[in-house]
Amino acid sequence: MPKRSYNRILDEHLHILIAQGNHEAYERLKKRYHCHSLALCRDILSQYCKTGVNIKDLIAVCDRCFLLTVKKYDSSLNSFFTFWKETTTQKVMTYLVNNSYGATPENTKAPLSLDQKNDDKRPLVDTISETDEDYLWRRKVFEIKSIIAKNDNYFTGQESALLNFILDGYTLAELEHSGVMKKSTLYLTFNTAVDKLQIVLKTTKRNKH
Repeated sequence: MPKRSYNRILDEHLHILIAQGNHEAYERLKKRYHCHSLALCRDILSQYCKTGVNIKDLIAVCDRCFLLTVKKYDSSLNSFFTFWKETTTQKVMTYLVNNSYGATPENTKAPLSLDQKNDDKRPLVDTISETDEDYLWRRKVFEIKSIIAKNDNYFTGQESALLNFILDGYTLAELEHSGVMKKSTLYLTFNTAVDKLQIVLKTTKRNKH
């Protein structure tokens, strides 16, 4: 069995004291994790730029969910840090998805599938599925939009705009009828944009490992 680190032992000791009603232990643990919150929020904002959400907003989210994290923690499952990071990251990402500039309203679920009657049309990204729960759908869309924004120098203006239209739920047939582009340009731009996006997504995935 691997030796537990000093930080893990201290976290668990403070957690035991908190369970016994020691408020000072709670404040000490919360202060320790404020530093972790800063690091976590900075890391997430560096990955998802141009959201319109500032670090103070995200720190507030971390602070609000800390007490619940303490109450739900089970030391027999994993370290407090691991549990805190998983729980808090989920809360922060939910906040970003719901409050970023590009967020889709919660009561809207536009279809991402393209009109399969046209052989020139193909799925935008295999990871996006119409059967996903609303939150998972919105989070995937949010993450892909963030990746496009972060790599905006790789796409032309038309390519970025078209990808974002599709992610917002428009079909190529709708865009064709809208006159946003000539039909020949529309499909050529779409295919090129998707090919570029697939390369960017693969590169992003590799860099995370």
